[in-house]
Amino acid sequence: MKPQFLIVLFACVTMPPSVLAQTGDIQGTVYQRSTGQPLAEVNVHITETDQHQKTDKNGVFRFTELPEGTYTFTVTYRTETIPTEVSVEISSGGTTEIKIYLGASIKLETVVVEGKRLPPTISRTDIRGSELLRIPGTANDALKGLTTLPSIGIPNDYFGILYIRGSEPGSNLYYLDRTPLGYPFHWGGLLSTISSETIEKIDIYAGGYGAEFGLDSQAVLDIHTRENLEKSWSGKFNLNLLYSEGLLESRIGNQGYISLSGRRSYLDLIAGPIIESQTGTTQQLPYFTDYQFKSAFALTEKHHLTVNVFAATDHFNLIEETEEFEEGTTTEDIEVPGGHVYFKNGFNGQGIHLRSNFTEDFTSYLSLTRSFNFLEIDFETPFVSSYKWEGDKLVIDEIDYGYYKVNVDVPAYTLREDISYRLTPVFQFEPGFLLSFSPANSFEEGRIPQSQIIAEELRTLPPEAAEVAVTEVEELHDEFGHDFYRAEGYLQGRYDPLSFLSVALGIRLDYLNVTEQLSIQPRGSVSFKMPSGSNLRFAYGHYEQSPQPSHLLAEDGNPALESSLTQHYIMELEYPLFAHTELKLATYYKDAQKLVTPDEVSNYLNQGVASVAGAEMFLRHRVPDKFFGWISYAYTHAERRETPEASYQPYLFDNTHIVSVVANYNFTPNLEIGAKWQYLSGTAEVPISSIVLIQDPVTRGLNPLLVSISETLDAKLTPYHKLDIRVSHKWHTMGMQIGGFLDILNVYNRENTVKFILEPEDTLEIDGETIEIGEEEIFDAPQLPRIIYFGLTLEF
Repeated sequence: MKPQFLIVLFACVTMPPSVLAQTGDIQGTVYQRSTGQPLAEVNVHITETDQHQKTDKNGVFRFTELPEGTYTFTVTYRTETIPTEVSVEISSGGTTEIKIYLGASIKLETVVVEGKRLPPTISRTDIRGSELLRIPGTANDALKGLTTLPSIGIPNDYFGILYIRGSEPGSNLYYLDRTPLGYPFHWGGLLSTISSETIEKIDIYAGGYGAEFGLDSQAVLDIHTRENLEKSWSGKFNLNLLYSEGLLESRIGNQGYISLSGRRSYLDLIAGPIIESQTGTTQQLPYFTDYQFKSAFALTEKHHLTVNVFAATDHFNLIEETEEFEEGTTTEDIEVPGGHVYFKNGFNGQGIHLRSNFTEDFTSYLSLTRSFNFLEIDFETPFVSSYKWEGDKLVIDEIDYGYYKVNVDVPAYTLREDISYRLTPVFQFEPGFLLSFSPANSFEEGRIPQSQIIAEELRTLPPEAAEVAVTEVEELHDEFGHDFYRAEGYLQGRYDPLSFLSVALGIRLDYLNVTEQLSIQPRGSVSFKMPSGSNLRFAYGHYEQSPQPSHLLAEDGNPALESSLTQHYIMELEYPLFAHTELKLATYYKDAQKLVTPDEVSNYLNQGVASVAGAEMFLRHRVPDKFFGWISYAYTHAERRETPEASYQPYLFDNTHIVSVVANYNFTPNLEIGAKWQYLSGTAEVPISSIVLIQDPVTRGLNPLLVSISETLDAKLTPYHKLDIRVSHKWHTMGMQIGGFLDILNVYNRENTVKFILEPEDTLEIDGETIEIGEEEIFDAPQLPRIIYFGLTLEF
């Protein structure tokens, strides 16, 4: 770690209170007592500071950067004849959360105020969805906006690379309202697989988190969508250059909420018929679809039921239809017969969730979910299997078809329970468990010509070619089926013995039937509130990653493999600089042991080691309804050693400096202008299979030919920088709101590139036979030039 960073960190911790304001935030929700539903348009006024806010559609209000002390909140509602006053004590360096229950609207009853400090959590960043989707250059996509945060992804134009503090995308857990999310982006990074319009917030756990998240995770993205609505019903339609989207929402009386949204791209609908009319070829060009459904209902005052359903699919089907030719055809009459390429990849998920507030101190969250990941590939191409010369004419003896098919189905059924019980005012007990069953199936089959000659090439063959030639064909067939059982449980305690000290200690126990091993993972963190008003946190976590099933169960696998181990060491500082401005600094180190790497004798062994070290800075300024923006910087160094005899080598996205600057300003309530600038110093070489994830983690690596093809290509991101600008405006007419935005991507037309490398030693392994790919090829693929992107929205 660079000494300059540690000096700055030490200076911030020890800086006297007079230098910085000692401030805190408060976030509250106002509920209707009789129904338990949030109330929108409630006026909240702080007497001491003369600040005003109205609760939003979720009944939420938030005041930031309030100096320490006790404040009087005056709450008024249109059906209440007398204002209600409550007093709340604000502490510096954190967020105080309160709940306010008002009486029935026809009469004033006792107002109940529940206040508590949000538990200090290491490495957790909560970002509002309404801000992420307005970041320039993201095309209204909240998840693409995550790359502007420190150590969350790698800036580029094509790939959705969510490398969180050096963790591979395959080791991230993604949840949508507690239901596992298959993968975050369509087509490897084009657009997120969920609608950004429904996202309330995203909690990002970048490492060092507690025992509540389990095996096979190095980072967690926990996405929350809204659960209530201000109006009786509403809708929104989004039309832009890439896709169309519809969203409908409605209240269910005063007790519940329901929403339905869907998206579809339409390049295939526009370009497909044009290509077909010009070429005579039927083309189902690539497209994507996704949808989400959610229903939330208050069963009683204490029990709340949520049901969610979602799905996403990427698909294309390219078919070439030509006139077939018969055996004995000569070169004068050769026609190329048809082939096709079919690809379909996606997931769906369903969940039932029961949240119970038995008492003010005892809550339970029970979820039963099903997720399903699938992959289908069907490729077929014709080739000439036998031909000969008759005088000066080439005669085809036989035509054959080569093909390759993959079919992967991986359902997963999960029962999860999380409990929170405050035993005393200073101690909270948090147990939980997760049970999972996944019957995974994978099928791969093919007929692969070893020296394929297509019909068009026959016209160029010289007369002196052999009289008869026969193309050899290799048969490929692999099937995999296995039932995976997982049992996980955790115990965690949060203890606040002093006003400036908070301690969290936990342990997680995980068991996976395929390894028949019990994993014990201790974790802990401590948080100090400093005299300067800052919060200083330290964390340690033990995180295990089970071996890929392909390394254990494949024919060349090693069933004796154990889980690999990564230990996280993290130090973070949160520091309130001025009103509406906060600074976060972090440094971390990850030590990975017992990594599974190839071995000449046992095929695979727990013999690899790796380390990741990094530093982060995040400076954010936010003025409600006027301005939000931040400056973030991240540095990451990663290296890995495959075997004890090997030397350490740069690993994945090593030596990466990333700078992001985001600023959005509301000139009027209806006009907003924003800008985003990002810089990337470049990355180490990365296998393309680590960037574009089209297969679920369970069956990844179990299809030999698919693995061989995906491992033949590497990618390297060259130095990159780009400026994006966004202008948005809203118009109100006939009870509707019409919105429009204009994004100018790559304003100064920087020529950014991605370098692709086909290594000379790359080969295909088919039934034990090694097939050489050829010589090394290196080529630069241009990223996006200057592009003007626009869209319209209609809300009612």
